[in-house]
Amino acid sequence: MKKMLKLILAMASSLIIILSDVDVQNIQVHADAVIPEEMTPLLKSKANQKIAYLTFDDGPSLNTMDILNILDRYHVKATFFVKGNEEPYAKSCYQEMISRGHSIALHSYTHDYSIVYRSTESFFQDLNRLETMLQEEYGIKSRIVRLPGGSNNRLRHQASTKPIINGILQQLKEKGYIYFDWSIDSTDGFSPSISEQQIISAVQKGTKNQKHVNILLHDINSMKNTVKALPDIIEFLKKEGYTFDTIDETTPKMQFN
Repeated sequence: MKKMLKLILAMASSLIIILSDVDVQNIQVHADAVIPEEMTPLLKSKANQKIAYLTFDDGPSLNTMDILNILDRYHVKATFFVKGNEEPYAKSCYQEMISRGHSIALHSYTHDYSIVYRSTESFFQDLNRLETMLQEEYGIKSRIVRLPGGSNNRLRHQASTKPIINGILQQLKEKGYIYFDWSIDSTDGFSPSISEQQIISAVQKGTKNQKHVNILLHDINSMKNTVKALPDIIEFLKKEGYTFDTIDETTPKMQFN
């Protein structure tokens, strides 16, 4: 969709150049002109479309390749909020995310709350460590962030850590990052015992009367049921008329605060 919109803008620019050389007094505008049917979907506002953002936190994992293969099967792109993973298998996972056209965004290097939320400075040290690894080893730069646990996690409701979380959110904005939460929690991150059907049902219920849905899923070794539920989730969303997109700087913000 983004490529198609760029094409439209390019065509519009060309038309303006052509019209600049034409005697405007001799141009007749036909109010009843018919727009070709094949162009109609391109002219609809993105705000009026049903769009699903599949997001996977905490990868790469041993499940990453299975997730990527399922996404390929359905021709769907997703956004991966990744950690720093130094296991040998992880290198090919990062590379496959990139080569298959998915978006890689920032989660944290360690995902260790005792490190990440020790202080505002500690949060950015951990985040910058992830940024450095992604840029130096894979050529990836991103300003999209998802905080471990989200921006309204349990630590924000504790007197000792609330100022730290608030400081992180403020500095993210000042430093030019954009943080994203989610509108639908698939519940797959609660426990490996969460069933495939529970995950599917949570997504289905969350889409009710929603045009744009940002779905939280997890890419974790122990979450095998996420992989099992994914085909049904995608098929349901397609049946409900959703298209799929990845998160970038132009995506409407989904923030708890």
